[in-house]
Amino acid sequence: MVDPTPRSVKSVKSRLDTIKQGDEPQHSVSKVQSHFLVPSDKLDKITRRVIAPYAQIERKDVKEEVREGPYLDISRFNVFLEATVDLNSLLYETANVLKAVTNSSGVFVYIVDPIKNEIVLMTQNTKNPERHEVNIPIEEGKIASAHVAFTKEYLVIEDVQRDRRFAEGLKWVDAKVALCMPVLKPDGDCYAVLELFRTHCEPYDHNIIYTVVSVACWSGAAVHQAQARITLQKTAHLNSELRTLLHNYFCDLASIDTMLTDMLAVIKSFIGAMRSSFFIIDREHTGEHLQADMWDDGWSSENTTMPRRKMKVNLSQEQTPAGLVARTGHVLNLRDVYRDPRFTKEIDPTTGTVVRTCLVAPIMDKNGVIGVVQLTNKTNAQPFDADDEMIFSVFVNYCSLIVHFYNMQTKKIYHENLNKVYSNLMGLHLLPCRHDLEELMETNGVVLPPPNFKNYNYHISEGSKEDMPGLVCSMFVETFADRNFERQNLADFVLTVLMSYRDNPYHNAEHAFVFTHTMYLILVNNTGYFDFVETAALMLAGLCHDLDHPGFNNNYLQLTRHPLASMYRSSTLEHHHYFLAKKIVEDKNLLSKLSIADRERIMLELKYNILCTDLAVYFQVRAQITPILTECAFDWTNNSHRRMLKGILMTTSDLSGSCKPFGVAKAISEAVYEEFYNQGDKERALGYTPLSMMDRRRHLNQPPEQIQFLSVVVIPCLMIVQTVFPNTGPLLENCRKTQEAWHEEIAIRGQKLWRQSVSVPRASRNLFHANTDTTTN
Repeated sequence: MVDPTPRSVKSVKSRLDTIKQGDEPQHSVSKVQSHFLVPSDKLDKITRRVIAPYAQIERKDVKEEVREGPYLDISRFNVFLEATVDLNSLLYETANVLKAVTNSSGVFVYIVDPIKNEIVLMTQNTKNPERHEVNIPIEEGKIASAHVAFTKEYLVIEDVQRDRRFAEGLKWVDAKVALCMPVLKPDGDCYAVLELFRTHCEPYDHNIIYTVVSVACWSGAAVHQAQARITLQKTAHLNSELRTLLHNYFCDLASIDTMLTDMLAVIKSFIGAMRSSFFIIDREHTGEHLQADMWDDGWSSENTTMPRRKMKVNLSQEQTPAGLVARTGHVLNLRDVYRDPRFTKEIDPTTGTVVRTCLVAPIMDKNGVIGVVQLTNKTNAQPFDADDEMIFSVFVNYCSLIVHFYNMQTKKIYHENLNKVYSNLMGLHLLPCRHDLEELMETNGVVLPPPNFKNYNYHISEGSKEDMPGLVCSMFVETFADRNFERQNLADFVLTVLMSYRDNPYHNAEHAFVFTHTMYLILVNNTGYFDFVETAALMLAGLCHDLDHPGFNNNYLQLTRHPLASMYRSSTLEHHHYFLAKKIVEDKNLLSKLSIADRERIMLELKYNILCTDLAVYFQVRAQITPILTECAFDWTNNSHRRMLKGILMTTSDLSGSCKPFGVAKAISEAVYEEFYNQGDKERALGYTPLSMMDRRRHLNQPPEQIQFLSVVVIPCLMIVQTVFPNTGPLLENCRKTQEAWHEEIAIRGQKLWRQSVSVPRASRNLFHANTDTTTN
């Protein structure tokens, strides 16, 4: 006969020594080890399968161990890793194993219902336990199992019939000895109670108690882990489903109604609810009442999928769970709403369904409740449990994103409509004078240019500024608008643009005309290099490049946190100029005769050209194109080279005021400084120190500052243009003359000027003294 002591007896013995501390009588090794080493002939198939994780099964030899492998196969417990594990069935199976191991006459298994505060007797038919459900209230000192569920401590009853604590004994059987063991989860909650009993008088010894305690602890941990894993699997699946839905919603692929339909269907499926409701609180019009938009999908028996939307619900007056949650901001898990005196007894008139269980949660932000979501009546007629609450909390987090996005969309729609109203209002104020338009159209929208109009020295101050609209139309017609533009629309457009410039010292309609005139001369003297779309975009950009300029630069807008500065991260004013140019072009139907492709190209070119008037952009473009020209690598077929050149042409035309005869150039520079000084005065009033060029106290520095500006900014730009278009040489020549004139201005200011009093007799000097100007600025 094979020795029953296994080869690992040393380790077993050490564990037994720990257990057997005290004055207990010594037993044989095989008897003491009964809960570790169990003869296989005493175990049935189910017992061997379940006890494997905690007991050592007797094996004869290696070959037999292989043959008996399934009894020790841990894969039996892989069912705990399945998504639909039947924990109660496994617990019932484990209890029957303990019955056999402990030589008990029988075992009862009670599952704890924490919501009802009851223990429920489990029957062998675990597939339909409700059919034979027996409920016992959890309380101390009446029924042994209920007592254990209350105290959460195991109980050994050595004489059931004489134990006065439990008058009803074990309630179901005439037992002599009983061992009631709670199955506790690691969080301290009691999941079940195992009630082992013997109909004979042999008490349960310490070894048996140790075995039952070990199995109960393991079972509690296994139940906890299985429940947590199942919940995590559900929440992970829910997260995946909701992320997909939100992606479609945020990408404007789904409306709010469709979004809520899908999301509510998902959460109802996960939790098993019969009805769902969604409320978005109107934070803009709350006042004394809590108004909300409501979506309700009806009862599941109605076979409807689209939520019915009620435009407004007054949650501050409704005696409903949703109203209470909206007012308090606390989650509600109600077992029987119908009997709760706080709420009206709600019965659906269509289906006759009574509102019983209800799970309601607020959707919060930092300012309070922004919405409410509610689930009603579980399909299994059970209350919502802790796992349902956990899954529901994940859903509510996504709901907060939906509500925020919905509110943003609502505001977006509101402001879009508001902008349309303002746009229409602005369009009315941008209408040119009817008489001016009629007068311009008398000459078919153009004015005959003066003889020297095609000279870079020409300036509008030589003629009448009232001729500017007609001259601009003439330049447009000659360069690009001869056949593809309606003269009426063109005249209306030009008058509107010129009227949209503010009455600034420098950035005004006159500056726009000078810019356009210089661009016109460059293009008409170098025909064939740019196509129709490029030419049209350059000319239109020239006229529109400073629309609605406020007289302050981008830095000032950033400094004062102007609304435009928050709209555009860079080239703030230039983006604003393009925005207005685009609006006027569209309002006046200027491009109506062109193809859609040409319209789109012109608008893209127009935006790029106007943005290039930002000197910050100019320096970037100049740094890129200079080495190309230096290496004689400029390629007209290269779109990148063409774009850089067009940017340089925009800057050249913008600074062309410095390329006029010195008298005109000086007047233009003085207008620039007047704008600068106005900005500097405002900056000083705000507590800032203005830049030197904007400091009115340093006005004597104008000549050297102008010389430096021409040297650093203007002349390098003109040299690039002259490299590509040599016939633009007069611009560079005039600029150099202006620079020399500024040098002479500095020299004159350093000399002692002639005085009239020096040329008259001493006696007559006093007659002229009062009218003599002794200094010249």
